[in-house]
Amino acid sequence: MKITNIYRYPIKSFSKEEKNEVEITDFNRIVGDRIAAFKIGENTKNYEWLPKKNYLSLMHVPHISKIKIKYIDSINKLSIKIPDRKEFLVNSSNKLKMESEISDYLSKNKFEKDFNFISTNDDEISFHDTKDGGISLHSTGSEKELEMNLNDIERVRFRSNLIIDSCKPFEELKWVGKTIMISSLKFKVAKTITRCAAVNCNPSKGIYDKNILKLLPELNGIQEPSFGIKLKLISKGGIIKKGDPVKIINP
Repeated sequence: MKITNIYRYPIKSFSKEEKNEVEITDFNRIVGDRIAAFKIGENTKNYEWLPKKNYLSLMHVPHISKIKIKYIDSINKLSIKIPDRKEFLVNSSNKLKMESEISDYLSKNKFEKDFNFISTNDDEISFHDTKDGGISLHSTGSEKELEMNLNDIERVRFRSNLIIDSCKPFEELKWVGKTIMISSLKFKVAKTITRCAAVNCNPSKGIYDKNILKLLPELNGIQEPSFGIKLKLISKGGIIKKGDPVKIINP
């Protein structure tokens, strides 16, 4: 088995970045992954972990998938493309234009709540769906099994960090409790990832168009709709690259 693709998602629920390699910190974080979010509510910088309902999320605002945001210069400058509008650049320190433009687009899609952009460089802070953060992984075999039952299933729906090959469909879900090695890094497979309505969202159209949640238990036998696994680093951090071998060292 090997790593075929690596992704990180700098802003919670927004655009992906495909990478040839990523750095894993000793705090079990991918550098640059989920380091920013649009927090719903008052305009305060609150970095305490909160459930996803507190942020703009595909779970309840599917049309944000049509907004493309990417970092240009570390976390200092962003490029933003909103449907039917010109792409523009904005400094992360001058976030009012970004919030205003996105708010205007969302209000036309009947989302009226206030929100503010927050970001951090702190290795111990992230905006993952779970408090312990972690690194997510799934196999191309599981993707193909879904594709055979539901056409046009883009892997970005699952927002996994690491994709591996040479697995039987959903084989990785059986690794919970085992230890795996990727390059020279060791991970405990902490749990399977229970999915929410976000996976039903078509990332190109910004609408819910598939009932993946209903299908997953039928395919993998897990009652709670599950896809992919969460890894917990148990060694020092380091670099993971495309093509790195993946081995189960504690069956």
